[in-house]
Amino acid sequence: MEYHIHIICDGESVHIDGLPGGPDSAMLPDGIVRGFNMIWALVEAMAHDAECICISGIGYTGGILQVAAFDIWVQTGEEGFFIPMDVSARLFSENGIPYFHSPFMS
Repeated sequence: MEYHIHIICDGESVHIDGLPGGPDSAMLPDGIVRGFNMIWALVEAMAHDAECICISGIGYTGGILQVAAFDIWVQTGEEGFFIPMDVSARLFSENGIPYFHSPFMS
């Protein structure tokens, strides 16, 4: 099954919203959690007032929850900003997270 999900990462925890059984219904593979935590560390180093990152994506359930990510929102207080798509794609790629919008190679 495929679900639109939101992942919130603040360096201490990774929380998933949008799964039919609630946030405790599936666990992400350790490599994906490490990837989100590394992205958080890189973003936090660039935006010192960042509180968390919010990642939109598609979750694929079966045996193990798999994720393909869309974008990264950086929450800074009551405001925030999206990281540009090319930077998001590079961050996902360098940290083992499939990027949903990757173009087909010709």
